[in-house]
Amino acid sequence: MNQKWTRAICTVLTSALVFTGPAVEGITFSGYINSGLEKVYAKTKKQKDAEKKKSQAEQDLKDKKNEINGLKDQQQITADDIKNKSAKLDEILAAQKKLQTDITSKQAEIEQNQKDLAAAQEKQQEQYDAMKKRIQFMYENSAEDNIWTAIIESNGITDMLNRIEYVSDVYDSDRALMDSYQAAVEQVKEIGTKLDKDMNELTAMQDDYEKQQADVEAAIVALENQKEQYASQIAQAQQQADNYQNIITAQGKIIQEQEAAAAAAAAAQAAAARANSSSSSSSYDGGGAGKGGSIAGDYAAGGGKNPGASTGVSGSSVVSYAMQFVGHPYVWGGNSLTNGVDCSGFVHEVYAHFGISTPRYSQAFKSVGQAVSFDNIQPGDVVVYPGHVAIYAGGGVIVEAQSTKAGITANRSVQCHTILAIRRLV
Repeated sequence: MNQKWTRAICTVLTSALVFTGPAVEGITFSGYINSGLEKVYAKTKKQKDAEKKKSQAEQDLKDKKNEINGLKDQQQITADDIKNKSAKLDEILAAQKKLQTDITSKQAEIEQNQKDLAAAQEKQQEQYDAMKKRIQFMYENSAEDNIWTAIIESNGITDMLNRIEYVSDVYDSDRALMDSYQAAVEQVKEIGTKLDKDMNELTAMQDDYEKQQADVEAAIVALENQKEQYASQIAQAQQQADNYQNIITAQGKIIQEQEAAAAAAAAAQAAAARANSSSSSSSYDGGGAGKGGSIAGDYAAGGGKNPGASTGVSGSSVVSYAMQFVGHPYVWGGNSLTNGVDCSGFVHEVYAHFGISTPRYSQAFKSVGQAVSFDNIQPGDVVVYPGHVAIYAGGGVIVEAQSTKAGITANRSVQCHTILAIRRLV
């Protein structure tokens, strides 16, 4: 058997041993399981539990938010009812104020009527007393019968008629005066009766307004209490929603950590397999140049550059997505993660999946995102080399569109070439 075939067989056997090897950091792998266009790894029990808790918390949070929205709707309806009741109360108070003015005015009319009635009755009594005096005088200073006296003592027919007419005129005058005074008294009494009726109606209206006011005020108090109860329920529900959100965040962090650990372990296994393979072959390792292990001064260890997160995307999520395309072809100038892509296109397309815009030229990545010192490098950080760019996968390796021969890989050390820049985009 010639040397070429010996190397090929060794490569296959080494890869098989690595991909069916023992568990790494608690993760049981069957290596990357080829499933068409994707390569996936088995999830840990801890990750499955975290995903289950996160899913339940997300459903609970959704239900709690719906409950909060319902309570807020009820609270708003109650607030509108309070507003309407308050407007009704204002109307009642305004009507009471006008009614009080009408009652005061009517009371003044009644008092004036009472004075007018007393004056009319007094005038009637005076006329009655005067008439009695005249009748008494005429009786005391005449014969038994004035009419007959007038006839007998008259000096003629003319004098008799004049005497009779005088007596009759006095009587008619007294009667007319008595009738007029009596009519005046009756008129004043009628006015008084009407005023009393009006006052009774006004006081009845006042009683009704006072009852309406009491009812509306009681309704407003009840609505205010109900509104406060809704506010308390909303606060409690919001606290529960915050707790669910904390659970989601905590479990999401666990999931990301597990994904990152799995990605790093898988990358490390792949790197070991490739290292063993490359030791028995002389294949070209692809893009990049410069002496391995060297790092540009601004990014050397101890530089202290370690920026915080700038997006809601985790670096481990970026790595997990990128690892799906390991084994797919390298095509210079390509833009398809499945059909072919070059190094900058690979990084560009992976980050585009998360809505993050990046350049399409490898060296342009030196100015995007935020600078990171080598000792603070994290999964998902972009590593720029001379003529090449890749994504740090964790575990000391990178995931990259390596070369036409190697395709998309995750087996090379992050220090395979001189590092010009390390940039954090998430």
